[in-house]
Amino acid sequence: MEIKDVLRNNLKGEALTSALGFVDYLTAKGLTPNMEWDNGCRFVKNEKSPCLVVFNMQGNGEWFICDVPVVSEPEWNSLSNDLKEFIIANIKICSVHQGEPCGCGNEPGTCRNIFGKVYNNVCTSEIQFHNPTPDVLGKLKEIVEWWTVNVGV
Repeated sequence: MEIKDVLRNNLKGEALTSALGFVDYLTAKGLTPNMEWDNGCRFVKNEKSPCLVVFNMQGNGEWFICDVPVVSEPEWNSLSNDLKEFIIANIKICSVHQGEPCGCGNEPGTCRNIFGKVYNNVCTSEIQFHNPTPDVLGKLKEIVEWWTVNVGV
């Protein structure tokens, strides 16, 4: 089954529209969808990946984008300060939400050095964007644009 069919079977309304639009954008950038499990699709170019799209994790109709690559220091330094701040603001810390563990299987998380700074209790998928708004998707597209030029070549 293709990613778009799976999304149509799992998401509704704005979440579906946003996810389909982002998938269209990623494929237009030359990234190939690779279903990793029933509700997760990694997008790949030259055996590298800028992101994983995960949807309907617990039957709640939500979706998120994660695994934005933690890059080397020279690559990190080539990002605009605006994008750096945006990425850092979305580092995912393991937590219990509504009585449920975060679901990464690594609770309470690990100590990680991300972009030269140490963070405690970081999830397996270090950087996550849950139910991204159009503004967040715009920033993610900027990151993918940067990634295709600097990393995914």
